[in-house]
Amino acid sequence: SHIMIVAGGVDREELLGSMRGGTLVMTDVSVGNVGQLSADLLIATHQMERVAFFDEDAVVPVVGADAEGVVRTSLELYRGKPQGIFVLQQRSAHVPSKTQGFCDRMCAWLQASGFKQVLFLTSLPSAIRMDRQLADQGQQVSAHCAVQGGASRKRVEELGWELLGAGGGEPLPHE
Repeated sequence: SHIMIVAGGVDREELLGSMRGGTLVMTDVSVGNVGQLSADLLIATHQMERVAFFDEDAVVPVVGADAEGVVRTSLELYRGKPQGIFVLQQRSAHVPSKTQGFCDRMCAWLQASGFKQVLFLTSLPSAIRMDRQLADQGQQVSAHCAVQGGASRKRVEELGWELLGAGGGEPLPHE
């Protein structure tokens, strides 16, 4: 199941309306927790407000207190100031047998929420890079998109991104 629970003091209808046309930054549990740490930095730097929690059986349940004693859970939604910027922070891994269901529910939620843009923060092991990519120690972007209506090869090329671990002529997963 996948249920969004609005945090206390947050108006549900106002929250849903504020998501329309906004930008969502999503994380997952990945190598070095790069996405999670980056999201925590965004949340802290921009003093984002936690506006919702997700009750999701495909994500390992986690509850704990942060340095200030605030209870945190495995999947939380934060809203930034100015409004229109959101972070969905995932603090624990998917249950392997439930990953596809989670992805299906998350895609449905993203479409229903009406976000204009979704940025996914994650990290990948360097072992998937091709020989010619190993010499470049700078930032690299993996442009893989499986969400309907997502990035096309043309858009990836316009941005100057290179597909990690893929040859130039290989299709994106959704092509």
